[in-house]
Formats: sequence, structure tokens, C-alpha cells
Amino acid sequence: MAEKKTKTKPSPFWVRVQELLDKPVRKRMGVNLSRIAKLSKAGQTVVVADKVLGTGEIKHAITIAAPAFSASAKLIIAKNGGKIVSLEKLQEQNPSGKDVIILI
Repeated sequence: MAEKKTKTKPSPFWVRVQELLDKPVRKRMGVNLSRIAKLSKAGQTVVVADKVLGTGEIKHAITIAAPAFSASAKLIIAKNGGKIVSLEKLQEQNPSGKDVIILI
């Protein structure tokens, strides 16, 4: 007997992330590490709906998912023990979006 395929409804969290990513590029602004540092805590997972820029310092280790990162942002995040993951990988790991914050 063939298995019945069930269609899963996407989490409201990931629907909102997709809405933010669908905005025109000219209406989105990059997010600096200084802003991420102010609005996050150590060990948190953060989704950024645009490019992560390397201005500022981040002193705690966090996981960041974004569509793009500047080279300096990658270095600073790695230097402080943080992780960079793709949005797709984070969605696979956390389909509900629980304990993840969105920064715009």
C-alpha cells in the first residue's frame, strides 16, 4: 500500500522570515554586528533578513543565519566562537523557529 503524503504547514516564524526576504533589496538594510550584539545574548540563535555587516564588535558566541555576510563579519563572529549557518540549514534544524530571534 502506498504511503499517504501529508502536507505540513510551514511555521509562522519561517513564513515571516520569507516575507522579509521577499521585500525589494532597496528597502532592506544590512545589519551591523554592533546591533546584533546589543539585541542578543550569549548562546542565542539569530536570523538576519539581510546582509550581516562587520561594523562593531560582538563579545559573545551566538549562531547567526543570514542570506549574506561581509568578510569582516565572518572573521569577527568566528573569532568570538560564534557560528554561521545558512537559512536553509537552520530551517531544517529548527522547523518551528523556537528560541530564534529575527533582526531586521
